[in-house]
Amino acid sequence: MKTRHYLYGAALAATLIGAGAMAWEADSPADGGSVQVPVVGQVLSTLTTPLASSGTAPAAATIAGDVIRHDIAATTVDSTATQKNNSQTGVPNKNLTLVPTSPSSRKGKLALFLMGTNSTETKEQEIVYAGARRGYHAIALAYPNYDAVAVLCAGSTDTACTGNVRKEMLTGANVSTKVTVAVQDSVETRLQKLLTYLNATYPAEGWGAYLSGTSINWSMISAVGHSQGAGHVAYLAKLHSLYRATMISGVADKTAAGAVAPWLSNTNVTPVANQYGFSHTADSTVTIATAEASWNAIGLASLGALTSTDGAAAPYGNSHKLKTSLAAVGGANIHLSMADDDKMPRTSAGTPAQEPVWDYAAFP
Repeated sequence: MKTRHYLYGAALAATLIGAGAMAWEADSPADGGSVQVPVVGQVLSTLTTPLASSGTAPAAATIAGDVIRHDIAATTVDSTATQKNNSQTGVPNKNLTLVPTSPSSRKGKLALFLMGTNSTETKEQEIVYAGARRGYHAIALAYPNYDAVAVLCAGSTDTACTGNVRKEMLTGANVSTKVTVAVQDSVETRLQKLLTYLNATYPAEGWGAYLSGTSINWSMISAVGHSQGAGHVAYLAKLHSLYRATMISGVADKTAAGAVAPWLSNTNVTPVANQYGFSHTADSTVTIATAEASWNAIGLASLGALTSTDGAAAPYGNSHKLKTSLAAVGGANIHLSMADDDKMPRTSAGTPAQEPVWDYAAFP
């Protein structure tokens, strides 16, 4: 019988970006502080433990029951990478990677989690562990998430602003005047190089399955994003055929006139049947009306009405547009409670209350 691990974060003070008239639209920046993350019954190494630098031996794995964990600096994977200090923790974000210990329990699918603005892998681990518990290889990717897309495009009359910002963040293509992301620091290159590193360093763990030469096998990847990360996942679904694309607390992108950003209506490469949205009814950072309008532009309107998951069980009427009204822990920020370990609602057993939703939408 597998041991199931659930994470608990330390209480952290919420910090929100002030975006003037566009504050209601901004992807939420994270609240701060380094956290140590214990697991029930045993202590897991913290993400603040020094890691091997580029050119040295790889950092040792942490094995906790049924999951092998590696915490890997972006510069360990690629010495040309640039990962600034997270303004809340004071250290660069790292790649959190997990794989089921037993090869027989591995599904041959990869869960890719993209955090929101200025968030950090030290405080958003439950979703990543949920994927690993379902048999997925799992990654919370360190990428340049310093700036909120909505803040960068606030007041811009260019209706393509948010789409161009996301394209540059994801691919490194020089298409935006609002942000500068080198190819080596883009989400796609970071993921490709991390998978290459993992395959070379830990060949028995099966990371090579998600590569064909130097190309990513996108069809084997379930991409999950929160806030800014939700928008990145939606844009990835325009570029690649993903196994799943799950948007939590997003997408927030609008034009200066308040219309849904045009890129959201672009042709989907990921079939709309593989895409899901999940938001909180009381989210004031990215309102559920804004999120649903984005989902409808993508095409989710044809896949069920907005459906509450509270007190219900999967498959939630087979809807792809899901909502919750569960209270955050201690009255914490609702938007952050959809991803932050120390703010999300939990069951009486201490498990994340939303884990069945994650399993349904992202980790079938």
